[in-house]
Amino acid sequence: MRVLWFTSSIMPDHAIALGITSSPRAAWLPALAQAFVESKKIVLAVATNIPDEIYKKHNINGVEYYSLSSCKINNTNDCISSALINNYQNVLEDFKPDIIHIHGTEYFQGLLTGRGYIKSPTVLSIQGVLTAYQNQYWGGLSFYQLLISRTLRDWIRLDGIFEQKVEMTRRAEIEQEIFASNSAFIGRTLWDRSLTRKLNPNARYYHCNELIRKPFYDVQWNICNICRHTIFASSASYPLKGFHVLIKAVSLLRNEFPNIQIRTPLANFYSGMKGAKRFWQDCRSGGYARYLTDLICNEGLEDNIFALPMLEAEDMVQELVKAHVFVLPSFIENSPNSLAEAMLIGTPSIASFVGGVPSMTSNEETALLFSPGDETLLAEQIRRIFLDDQLAIGLSYNAQKFSKNRYCKEIIVNDMLNIYNTEIQNQAIEKF
Repeated sequence: MRVLWFTSSIMPDHAIALGITSSPRAAWLPALAQAFVESKKIVLAVATNIPDEIYKKHNINGVEYYSLSSCKINNTNDCISSALINNYQNVLEDFKPDIIHIHGTEYFQGLLTGRGYIKSPTVLSIQGVLTAYQNQYWGGLSFYQLLISRTLRDWIRLDGIFEQKVEMTRRAEIEQEIFASNSAFIGRTLWDRSLTRKLNPNARYYHCNELIRKPFYDVQWNICNICRHTIFASSASYPLKGFHVLIKAVSLLRNEFPNIQIRTPLANFYSGMKGAKRFWQDCRSGGYARYLTDLICNEGLEDNIFALPMLEAEDMVQELVKAHVFVLPSFIENSPNSLAEAMLIGTPSIASFVGGVPSMTSNEETALLFSPGDETLLAEQIRRIFLDDQLAIGLSYNAQKFSKNRYCKEIIVNDMLNIYNTEIQNQAIEKF
């Protein structure tokens, strides 16, 4: 079977060939691509829009990679240029796929098939759903809190939290068209299934879990090897991820656990800076980074919260095996891979009860859940794990047992093959 993927994030092998940095987003895609190649049942090609690139093709490790120019979306019916449409048509003519698999409804690629610019059996994977995310983008913060944290950079570049919310709302309108105009979707949670039914009651919905990166299958969390009272969180990038809620929870625990610490990658806060350096950083940072910095300083947590660089899979594994607990404090998620990775390793996990998270966890069995934005309950759930090793060990064992089945490579590859075959047949019948 010949399968063509449309992706918005460049794959690592493709990035290396072009001499650019790959994105940490959509980390499950390289794992699935490798599994497809190893299965020898699929010939795979991947087409990706890349800034400042022209149409190119590379064959790397058994996968055909197509580079296409980037596309800026606007609200008009002509938001995709004829040149870009021609590039996609050229990819189809060159590769001749049996089916197209579009990864994500958040970007423009679903318009190509939805509007009939390209014609081929197609299925779309649901990642995040902007239509739902837009209402939670501020992460429970008030307009006033965001306004007073706005920086000189935000005013000059006009790309702060307010503008980001407007942009997400605009993209959500495009996403709604993508849902309404395509016929087949792949999801993983009760939440994304319900949204699919709402946005397109006539769509066919398939369930298939995502494959986790290989290093997370090979390691097991052990309470004897952890750094006590260490919390690992995977994101502090924007308010929706709820990192400010975790900071407030840690403030409630600091007196009882003086050595408590949070470690998180790719964070932009700068609480260690003082004086002129701090003023300069205030001017050039984003508003949410400034808000987090002020919050950390006001709570006196400068020595308890650590920003890490971007972590490769192996580095993320090491953080998770050392952590006493993994926390996902987001205000909305579908099926966060960071939580899946933590549970697969067996790191005791706490997550907010939102979106698709309940489909990935069983409260008090494979993870502890709390209401989004409730720092008091989050603090109590962290405290329980810190004080009760048997609870931590039980959560670890149950989560890993559950995850090894949910993220089994053979099951996922077979499920995806069945979906492809079914949709090829369904869409062939619809032509006649």
